[in-house]
Amino acid sequence: MVRPRTILEFAALSAILAVLPLMSATVPAVHAYGNTALWQIGLSFNCNNPSVCDSMLGGFWGWIEFDSGGLGDATLTGCSHLTGPTSHGSAGADHFNAEITGWTIMPGSVGPLTFFVTSGTMTFTGTVPRGPPITMPILPTPLDTGIPAVPGHFSMASVLGFTPPPGVNFQIQVVQLTH
Repeated sequence: MVRPRTILEFAALSAILAVLPLMSATVPAVHAYGNTALWQIGLSFNCNNPSVCDSMLGGFWGWIEFDSGGLGDATLTGCSHLTGPTSHGSAGADHFNAEITGWTIMPGSVGPLTFFVTSGTMTFTGTVPRGPPITMPILPTPLDTGIPAVPGHFSMASVLGFTPPPGVNFQIQVVQLTH
């Protein structure tokens, strides 16, 4: 004898399996970032040497994508490790996302070609500001990111021309994508 609960479970599973092919035929495929990315950048800046960084001990890490059509995204996080009279209450993590609606490549403030953001917004969360997220325009524009606009791995020595002291590290990875 078949129990009513088993029949109901079988009927529900059959209905779901019957509808799934119809859903996949009508729902467009979702692509997290599509194939419009032209450049992807990873960066890591760390300063854990109190004699160099004073009240700015910590780091800053992020990912940036520049897409075709002048669009892009960035997600970055910073973390400060000290509190005290000169730390401005910024100990802890801060995060921001950037929605880039305009970017270009041109000679940077120190000469080589770098990425410039020409328009977009940033949303800040974390210890500064305290409270709800704050969204604001990216200023000044054009904003020189200082990131070399050539594929490669860059350190503080290769970008700024000097080797950092112990406890200080600066790395940027720039990848140009081809589709």
